[in-house]
Amino acid sequence: MSLRLGVARDAGLDEDMAAKIDHYEDSDLPEHQKVALRLTDAFVTAPGAISDELREQVQAHFTEAQIVELMLDMSKWSTQKLPVALGTDDPIAGDRLSLFDFDDGGAVVWGPTLLAEFVPSEQPAR
Repeated sequence: MSLRLGVARDAGLDEDMAAKIDHYEDSDLPEHQKVALRLTDAFVTAPGAISDELREQVQAHFTEAQIVELMLDMSKWSTQKLPVALGTDDPIAGDRLSLFDFDDGGAVVWGPTLLAEFVPSEQPAR
């Protein structure tokens, strides 16, 4: 089904918020979050085609330092796009949610619910 970073879950990411992110233009998310998601979509799908209008939106909502942080985060989290495009990313479990974190050395640490069936109301607190 999906991977979820444990710290995002700790910060409040639940399936309702994930659904808002999936359909952000039609959601009640604040405009600055929608702008960040527009930038992310453009960066991942066609970075050379980021419009002047989108640049203006980003600059209206974020400082230069925040823009750099957003771009670095997008770069870090988009590295899985190559195996997805090549079809070499086998799902951990197609109908399950897998939690993960990183240790101090940057290695992936799988959470206690790895391969637990995903039922939002039954997921344990971390």
